[in-house]
Amino acid sequence: MTRRATVPAALLLALGGGLPSTVSAQYRRAPAIPAYALKGVTVVRPGSLPAAGVTVVVRGPLIEAMGPGVDVPADARVLEGDSLWLYPGLVDAEGGLRPAFPDPESEEKVLSWAPTRRASGFMPHRMASHYLTASATDLKTLRRHGIVASGVHPDGGFAPGQSAAVIHRAHAARPWDLVASETVGLSMSFQGARGVYPATLFGVIAYIRQAFLDASRDGEVQASFAADPAGMTRPRFDPDDEALLAAANGGLPVFFRAGKREEIRRVLRLADEVGFRPVIVGGEEAGLLADTLAIRHVPVLLSVDFEEPDAWNPADTSGAPLKPAAVRERRRLETAYSAAAKLHEAGVVFALTTGGGEGDLLAGARKAVEYGLSEAAALAAMTTTPATLLGVSDVVRVAPGAAATFIITDGPLLEDDTKVVYTFVEGALEERAAEESGGGGEKPAADLTGQWEMKVTAQGTELTVTLHLVQDGGSLSGTMSSPEMGESKVSGGSISGTSVSLTVTSPDLPGPLTFTGTVMPDGTRMKGSASTPFGELTFTARKKPGPGSGEEAGGTTARDVPGAGAGVPARRTSGAALLASRSEGGVR
Repeated sequence: MTRRATVPAALLLALGGGLPSTVSAQYRRAPAIPAYALKGVTVVRPGSLPAAGVTVVVRGPLIEAMGPGVDVPADARVLEGDSLWLYPGLVDAEGGLRPAFPDPESEEKVLSWAPTRRASGFMPHRMASHYLTASATDLKTLRRHGIVASGVHPDGGFAPGQSAAVIHRAHAARPWDLVASETVGLSMSFQGARGVYPATLFGVIAYIRQAFLDASRDGEVQASFAADPAGMTRPRFDPDDEALLAAANGGLPVFFRAGKREEIRRVLRLADEVGFRPVIVGGEEAGLLADTLAIRHVPVLLSVDFEEPDAWNPADTSGAPLKPAAVRERRRLETAYSAAAKLHEAGVVFALTTGGGEGDLLAGARKAVEYGLSEAAALAAMTTTPATLLGVSDVVRVAPGAAATFIITDGPLLEDDTKVVYTFVEGALEERAAEESGGGGEKPAADLTGQWEMKVTAQGTELTVTLHLVQDGGSLSGTMSSPEMGESKVSGGSISGTSVSLTVTSPDLPGPLTFTGTVMPDGTRMKGSASTPFGELTFTARKKPGPGSGEEAGGTTARDVPGAGAGVPARRTSGAALLASRSEGGVR
């Protein structure tokens, strides 16, 4: 066996090092995924009593085993579980993702009284899932806050397109890798067009009525042709009519944005006329129509993007008379705060949402609980109910054999100071950084900014690299590099007290790698380990003298390598050859 062949692939890939192309291709096609184990967690599922002292084992994308007597596999990375709580992942049925639709034609290109459909805001055939631009990295913050899936509802017109459901996968290489359901329904509102017909509420309602009538007529013609085409030319195909027919026939629900009581009533009257199944989106005053919505079986995506009080001070308990403006504001806000409780009491199916990514889902749920909603109902409204409405109910299933998609918190979910510690999405672990956990975590023991000489060991083989760190409060970023292997990015790192976490990414890796360890109180040395898809690594690091730049500290960065300038990566040679040459005699 040659020296090159004996170098541990785990070490080379963890550092973004080169491998022979055939080996590299094999790992890209089928990378192994490490196992994780959480011991002693309390598992909470909607509709069930909490189960304490549970061990959960995640292998690959699935939950391999869970229960009070489950053994921890020898190859599993054990995560702290004592005093922690496991919940299904949160689902935001009206999330903040927006499709990047082409801009409508300028006013100069259309006649105001006879505009194109796109200029009018009428494109029901268009699918949000086909115009996504989000990446796995863009969704990192959502995952760290426990949101594992969301609904994508297009805007920009009264019928801008079809909504989609996405899963916040950490290793999605392309936007469509996030898509869980290509279409979950039509998106509609009473938003008028700008400068062209229909610009008014009356015009929008008239347009919608006529559009459904035209679609119905086209459907009848299509059916007649299919039954007997004699004497007929083939009917034209209209994708907008196809979408409207699917809605009118009950195949697609219509996610209709409406907040005020009268707006919701307009939606219900319109649904009666043309036959679609409405889902109210927003629903600020939906609680005032709770009984009507329950009788008609109309679900609600209830926004918790609550307005901040201005004239009214909720903390004022003096009993002093309120000014008229404060009375009106209090009435309006309490109507919104109590809407969830009223919907639940009436039996309406509803989900709590961020209102398009604007609100804080957990903070809004806590406000709803403060105003009468039970904690059990609030949990269901953030997990099972929105997942069911979006057609992705499997994403919140927590059981052996199910996808490993769940969250771990440091206390009961709806307590004010509870924070999400870990988020799993189909087996991929996301750890919440210290600076995001509210209050910044424990004060960092030292400033790690500067150049570090880092020695990484796997299967008895050692490699030395340069680690360049920049610390901002509890946040760490930078690079990991060597002249021979080029440069990998360090991002999403954190330091809390003496605990350090570094996430390393590189185009040569199937996913991010997380190094965890401790730093000495004097801030000059670190040690720890990394769990990777290819095995366990250990590392030690010593800080170089100097203020931190590569030149002053004598460190080596990509710019020190010939041919590595701005935007040009360092020249790379075989990391295997390098390691083999450094080992005295090698391993034969």
